[in-house]
Amino acid sequence: MKISMKYLVLGSVALAAVSFFASCDKMDPNSPGVEYMPDMYRSPSYETNAITTFRGDTVSCNRLPVAGTIARGFMPYTLPNDTMGYRMSGITMHNPLPNTPEIVEQGKIIYGKFCVHCHGKSGQGDGKVGLILGGMPHYDDAAHKDLPEGKMFHSITYGKNLMGSHASQLSVDDRWKVIRYVQTLQGKKETASVTDSTAAAKPAVKMLKGKKAPK
Repeated sequence: MKISMKYLVLGSVALAAVSFFASCDKMDPNSPGVEYMPDMYRSPSYETNAITTFRGDTVSCNRLPVAGTIARGFMPYTLPNDTMGYRMSGITMHNPLPNTPEIVEQGKIIYGKFCVHCHGKSGQGDGKVGLILGGMPHYDDAAHKDLPEGKMFHSITYGKNLMGSHASQLSVDDRWKVIRYVQTLQGKKETASVTDSTAAAKPAVKMLKGKKAPK
């Protein structure tokens, strides 16, 4: 019994010593040491842009979304990038954001980041880049002071003349916000009420005594 206890104590001491020296021998202080069954929580991942075989089927790791699906929060712009699309944008596209000081101020900030270098602070095409390139429009001239907001949206989305597309830099809301600010450079003023500037006015229906309102 004494011999068995002796070997038990020696074995415990040896195991503790091995564990101690093994823990002190780490080259990387961030290493977790020996990991038990790491594939249970660190699954092997496929390489980006790689082609792999899964159950006998060759699969690209860059899977495309199902045809016809739309990302959450994204609204596709369906008008084509041509003369007809540009003309239709001025007729069918309207700013959904209210023409309020808050929206205009947000649009001014966006304008200062993405537009001022070409179009200038006052929209006269006198930005540092605009002066070099030339041909920048004046927002308040005869050709642009009444430019429909839908055409502005179309131009920001696809680009026009020297200006390239800004669809990847500005979200749909940001495009409408900057348009609200550009309208102030056209000479238009914001309103205090939260209304849609393009909402059609509903005809007033007068209730005549003894008669029903027309349907």
